[in-house]
Amino acid sequence: MNTAPSRKRGSYQRGRERREQIALAVVDLVDEVGHDGVTTAQVAARCGFAETSVLYHYPTKDHLLVAALERIDDFEAELVRLDEQQMLDLDALRAVADPIQSSGDHRLRLFVMLKGQAATPGHPAAEYFAQRTERQVTIFGRLIAGRQQAGLAHPGLDPRATARQVVALWEGLTFMRLVDSDFDIGRALIDGVRRLTGENWMRALAALNDPTTGI
Repeated sequence: MNTAPSRKRGSYQRGRERREQIALAVVDLVDEVGHDGVTTAQVAARCGFAETSVLYHYPTKDHLLVAALERIDDFEAELVRLDEQQMLDLDALRAVADPIQSSGDHRLRLFVMLKGQAATPGHPAAEYFAQRTERQVTIFGRLIAGRQQAGLAHPGLDPRATARQVVALWEGLTFMRLVDSDFDIGRALIDGVRRLTGENWMRALAALNDPTTGI
């Protein structure tokens, strides 16, 4: 009986589990010492693997840090799971942003550092940030389109183009958070979304059109 396919699947599963262990170990080390302090030797010791095994799965420290950032994204993926009705409520968006801003400066510095490195051709963070931006634009595009249908965003806006502005706003606020520990990302983000989407204008128009207001 040929058992090669079964062995191959088992080997793939073990490899995936090992990569996950390594990535989670990097997240723990980033939280403890910051990305500058992470070494492959530390990661290997934390996992109980040989350093050569760590480098087999992640050939450079930059690959390790990108893997850690991917795991952090998984932890903070609540926004993706908001249903269509929840996405109309900007307080739900703030509920997502607030825990992220309090997740620790080490994680924010890791994000900012790799974001800058992603501009270098061939850097392992380049593909990660391209995919991350596309996911975020899609999410915010859905939010904006839903708010347009609900009369809470200007109907003439291009949801995707406006979503890019929202993503840029969130990332810019993240950078600012590193130099101002009291900065409220959640509040500034939803205020910015309201301004970018013309919510105040839409509410004023609705009031003008409401016969009960006496205007």
